[in-house]
Amino acid sequence: MNTNSILRSARAHPIWREVFCLALLVGLGFAVDVQKTGKPSAPTSRTPLPAGSKGEVAVEDEWTARITPLLEEDDMELRHLRLAELGREMGLSDPQRGWQLHLEIFDFLPDKQVFGMSLLRAWGRKGPQGALAACQNIPEGESRASAYAEALEGWTREAPKSAGDWAVQNLFGSYRRAAIARIGKVWARTEPLVAAKWALGHSNESDKIFALTEVIETWAGNHARDAAEWAVKLPKGNLRDLSLSEAVLKWADDAHRPAAEWLMSHPENIWLLPRAVARWGRQDPVAAAAWLKQVQDESLVREAKLAIVSEWAGYNPKAALDWAQANLTGDERETALGQVMEIWGSDYPLEALAWTRKIKAENERSIMLESLFETWCRTDLDNAKLWVKQQPAGLEKDLGTEQVASMLAASDPPAALDMLLSLQNKARLQQSLTQHFQDWKEREATAA
Repeated sequence: MNTNSILRSARAHPIWREVFCLALLVGLGFAVDVQKTGKPSAPTSRTPLPAGSKGEVAVEDEWTARITPLLEEDDMELRHLRLAELGREMGLSDPQRGWQLHLEIFDFLPDKQVFGMSLLRAWGRKGPQGALAACQNIPEGESRASAYAEALEGWTREAPKSAGDWAVQNLFGSYRRAAIARIGKVWARTEPLVAAKWALGHSNESDKIFALTEVIETWAGNHARDAAEWAVKLPKGNLRDLSLSEAVLKWADDAHRPAAEWLMSHPENIWLLPRAVARWGRQDPVAAAAWLKQVQDESLVREAKLAIVSEWAGYNPKAALDWAQANLTGDERETALGQVMEIWGSDYPLEALAWTRKIKAENERSIMLESLFETWCRTDLDNAKLWVKQQPAGLEKDLGTEQVASMLAASDPPAALDMLLSLQNKARLQQSLTQHFQDWKEREATAA
């Protein structure tokens, strides 16, 4: 039956007319429902969630409908990105409802923190007092400290002086330190000089240092020369040295050569050069070492080269050792090789040990082995002791035995003595036994 036939039947028969009207109303209702639920928009309902519910909340408003599928996303990075976006949106448009969801819907702490901290940052911009009051709902501890910092970051973007005053007057201990550090960092992005003066104005020295450190580092990240020039004008003392160090070392991270050249033009601050060049060495140790040729102070050059080698060893100890062997001499070379062995040996002692076997000069090799075994015994005494006992007689066994015995001396002097008696080198045996008994008598005269 087509549409025209239905209409004719409806007009001819009253019952058909009633059926037709009823069907028409049902169809219109269904269409309205489809239109309403097709795409979520801003929430229209404020129905509270059931008290105490966690993780299984009924879909009672559109905010809940939007957040629930996000929690089912398996990719944590993507999930956190979207939760942060939604947290910010709710913090700007409906923070009270967002905070209710934060407290009730999350089971997994990292998800809860990402959503909640983003919400508090946004909330702090529009309603800082409400955001800070909400922080009281978080249990005491690290999470509450983070919450205060996030809410105050939002407030700082709008009224940094008011945010700073509130933190000093209302927070204590690590809550305050974390808060004023965040305020200083955010404030310095737009008004670094004003933020620096604010940081210096704190009466408590700890607060002053926490705030100023963040201000200077942020300032130096944008305008390092200005930060360094400001710091160098501070009164002489620890605060000036700290501020200048933060500025110059951040500068050296981002622009190696200009930072080093600035220090050269400020001889009174040249003591920072080795540390600045070491930062350069993290990115390009060969270029950093080559630049030092223009520095006339030999002791400064030596200190800087050792700093470069030490940084280099953390990334590629073998390359650092090869460079030190090829470019350094005398005491400088021995010190550098020992430094690298200490760093390499803390993680890969057997690899470092294998490399030392290429060294022909026994004196140089002995220095490197002593550094290696000292580090190995300090970080993994049981395995170092086991390895030493399994080795044949020779230089490696003797030097390893000495270091193991040295570590055992304080806790187990008889065991240390037994280890020393296995030394093959007679001169080394006599020297070690004498030193062991002297140390033992100082600690336990009767037992010795």
